[in-house]
Amino acid sequence: MSLQTVHLNLAGLTADQQVARLKEQHVFLRGKRALVRARVQELPVRQYISLLERGYRIGLEQEGGGFTLTLDPDGSTPRTGLRGAHSVVSHDDGRVYANTTDNRVAVIDGATRRLKKHIPTGDDPSHLELSGDGKRLYVANSGSNDVTIIDTTVDQVLTTVPTGKRPLLPCVASNGNAIYLPSGPERVVTVLGADGELRARIAVGIAPHDIAVSPDSRWAYQPNSASHTVTVIDGRNYSVAGEIKVGLGPGHIAFDQENRFAYVANTVSDDVTVIDVGSHEVVASIPGERGAHLPVISPDGRYGYVANFASDNLTVWNCHNHQVIASIPVGIYPHFFTLSTDGDWLVVSNTGESSVCIIDARQHEIRARLEVGLAPAHLAFSPDNECAFVGCESSDEVVVIDLRKQTIVESVKAGQLGPGSNLSQAEL
Repeated sequence: MSLQTVHLNLAGLTADQQVARLKEQHVFLRGKRALVRARVQELPVRQYISLLERGYRIGLEQEGGGFTLTLDPDGSTPRTGLRGAHSVVSHDDGRVYANTTDNRVAVIDGATRRLKKHIPTGDDPSHLELSGDGKRLYVANSGSNDVTIIDTTVDQVLTTVPTGKRPLLPCVASNGNAIYLPSGPERVVTVLGADGELRARIAVGIAPHDIAVSPDSRWAYQPNSASHTVTVIDGRNYSVAGEIKVGLGPGHIAFDQENRFAYVANTVSDDVTVIDVGSHEVVASIPGERGAHLPVISPDGRYGYVANFASDNLTVWNCHNHQVIASIPVGIYPHFFTLSTDGDWLVVSNTGESSVCIIDARQHEIRARLEVGLAPAHLAFSPDNECAFVGCESSDEVVVIDLRKQTIVESVKAGQLGPGSNLSQAEL
């Protein structure tokens, strides 16, 4: 069966309309060995990143005076339908939290791997973050435009506070004094105190994505995907200290532990911009591969990594000279990955094929590739680094992996009663 190419001209449509048309083509052409080539006019940053984030096998080409988005309907399994366990965090006492269906957060006992309770949130909870002392859990509710703050000493809601529209990943300063929540539609960052008191609303660039705060809490760096800049926010008074031009489509940022450098992954230009935090100046550019999106720095500061969404691999560089030293092939669409705190293991969620890669972080070699639930996304480690907890969005479960044995120990249903749970239906 030969590959058929479908040509579309979407130049006269809005960005949202272009995304909708491509999603329609994906449904219609899946399983038919087709390639969609959609002509657009301006650089389609929002469209490209939005479709990548959802797991579509999308490409971007420049042709003459315009651009072409390419879509391979059979190249990946996107995250559609059920919006279950996506974001996972691990408490120092072993509890694991995950967002789940019906506007709730699931609380899982990491030791017994049993569901303990559900905590109500706002509409469509998307991402979670714990405070440094573990006493507060912040839940960004993209559907109700607010953040739920949970007192983890009793696992009950403390308050729910309005934010900008569709708040993204909450970022908590290490000193615990501020929580930053970017809003893409409003181009602002809402800054809250630990218990939800409003500190500031800061205007930033176009399509702000995942904000990052330096380890000393001095600076917050806000990548703006569609204006190709990073807004520098002073963590002392929440004022804008400057704007840094970076690569195309910056999405995520990682600081080293010494507050020397910030690494900005640029999804459209397929590279990583290195910023000197002391001067807020660009000092290097590290080549990644297609769809470079999520950077991570090793706990000892020796190595940096970026997940390349569209080329299914990780690029590794030496943080001392910012030179690429390796490329690690993983599975389809590595949506999220992180390192264990002891620096031994690197775990990658391959969202496009529902698998997880376990990598020896000392040798940069894959030790196992495990099939997990549908659409694995964010993950966390147990306090002793013995286990990894992987949120699987489309099957709404948290998969528990024994890292030493490299086997799956349990799959905990986040949105329903688990075996051995003592919850009643009323508590759900």
